[in-house]
Amino acid sequence: MFDSWQQLLVGLEQADRWVFSLINRQLAWSGLDELFPLWRTPEFWMPLYLFVLCFMLLNFRKKALWWIFYFALTVSLMDMMGNKLIKQTVQRIRPCKDPAMFDSLILRVPNCGTGYSFISNHAANHFAMAMFAFLTIGSLAGRWRWLFFVWAFSIGWAQIYVGVHYPSDVVGGAGVGLLVGGVMAYLFNSKPQYRIFDTATTPSR
Repeated sequence: MFDSWQQLLVGLEQADRWVFSLINRQLAWSGLDELFPLWRTPEFWMPLYLFVLCFMLLNFRKKALWWIFYFALTVSLMDMMGNKLIKQTVQRIRPCKDPAMFDSLILRVPNCGTGYSFISNHAANHFAMAMFAFLTIGSLAGRWRWLFFVWAFSIGWAQIYVGVHYPSDVVGGAGVGLLVGGVMAYLFNSKPQYRIFDTATTPSR
């Protein structure tokens, strides 16, 4: 039984490395080489974050403060869980720091990054933000609300593409992020006095 589990884990690791190589090398494109190193940085998205902040405050004033508070708390909790709990427990080496990967990896950022690999905090944070936004202000975006997840997915993909995370790091981060974002959205929506919009499940007119 133990041997079967060990073989399964080895097979999953091999599949993880194969998918990593597929995204990092075989699906490479010069345009993405320029875009993705920027795409994954908070500075690149700062104008969007500022726009959302200003939009909320200008349109909903004091009521928007609770949404902003819960949104910031979602990111803070997810970031702390990823860095302080999950990464320190698993202690997986990043692909760009693994000697076994040096010959088959293209690092497209100036440095590999600090800390461990699992989970990808970029993926976790952005999927948490996407889920929270989807469930709290999704009705405002209407049919476009699914772009929250496309945005998070693209940042997770960029983490693999530039060479700093394995696919399983991104998938794990996405799963935890969706859970944390969903819980925080539930807590926010459970307080009628905090809710600004109908939830995403409300049919759009």
